[in-house]
Amino acid sequence: MMDIVSRMNSGERVSIGMVHTLALPGSYDGSRTLEEIIRRATADAKTLEDAGFDAVIVENVHDSPWPEEGMNVQQTASLAIVANEVRKAVRIEVGLDACGRPNTGIEIAQAVSGISFVRIPFFVDARIGMYGIMQPMGADAVWLRKRIGADHVKIFADIQVKHTYALREDIPIEASAAWAVETKADAVIITGSTTGEETPVGLLHRVRQVCGLPIVVGSGCSVKNVKEQYKAGNGAIVGSSLKAQKNLCNPIDPELARAYILAAKERQEAV
Repeated sequence: MMDIVSRMNSGERVSIGMVHTLALPGSYDGSRTLEEIIRRATADAKTLEDAGFDAVIVENVHDSPWPEEGMNVQQTASLAIVANEVRKAVRIEVGLDACGRPNTGIEIAQAVSGISFVRIPFFVDARIGMYGIMQPMGADAVWLRKRIGADHVKIFADIQVKHTYALREDIPIEASAAWAVETKADAVIITGSTTGEETPVGLLHRVRQVCGLPIVVGSGCSVKNVKEQYKAGNGAIVGSSLKAQKNLCNPIDPELARAYILAAKERQEAV
């Protein structure tokens, strides 16, 4: 069976659903038990699988604000446990986005059998955001993957990632895409400027001209725009549009998830 990257390389359009964990133990707002967090995460993953999604990403999006050192031991261990439970609960592929210390996701994926890909922001771009200047971490990520024998873990690399701003506005996204290829990413993610904001189709086409890697829409893909997004990209990561009021604290809505996949399948037939 082909992995998610191979499927995109073969021309298939894939749909990847987000499993947003409740705030983990050790985080600023972490008040739930690990059992509660696992129940929500596995339920969301099963809902996405039942709707027809091809994969899920487990992300600790509610663990901010982050201190300088990023994820602590409690958060790291908890995320590994939750990811493992999600992996056992579904048959589709499971990925990981370790907010706060993204390269930790590679270490967790090596330790938890069946985690097949990770999302790494700030892969080749220096960006500025609410925590100051974020330096590129792509080279460290691929060397870490090689050093710990995690070559099976695919890296989805954000370029010019949302919620941040460029230090130099004159750096074209084509340059970032070329850098991501050179730094050994397996796929690139293109987003709008914030969560839920539609990814500009023009950016996807521009990256396509210089990048032979699969291109994944990282924000704002919905029933309304999936046709155009899937024409330009090889797939999409979908989260907020699958929740009531687009509130990331809410569970996945089964009807919204099914509606998205129905629209995606209809659009893929026309691609």
